[in-house]
Amino acid sequence: MSPRNNRTRSFGQRLRSMTETFGGIAACAAAAEAGKRPSRAALKAAGIEPNAFDDVHLG
Repeated sequence: MSPRNNRTRSFGQRLRSMTETFGGIAACAAAAEAGKRPSRAALKAAGIEPNAFDDVHLG
C-alpha cells in the first residue's frame, strides 16, 4: 500500500471513531434528558464504563 492510502485509511478510521464517540454522547444525553438509562453501546461509545453508570440516579 502506498503512503497516501495509509493516510487516507487512518483519516477514515479517526473520522469514524470520532463520529461514533459523538453519536454515543448524543444518545447518552438524550436518554438522560428523558430520564432513562442509556444503552450499554452508547455508554461504551461515549467512553463511559456501563457498570459505573449504575450509580447515577436519574430524575
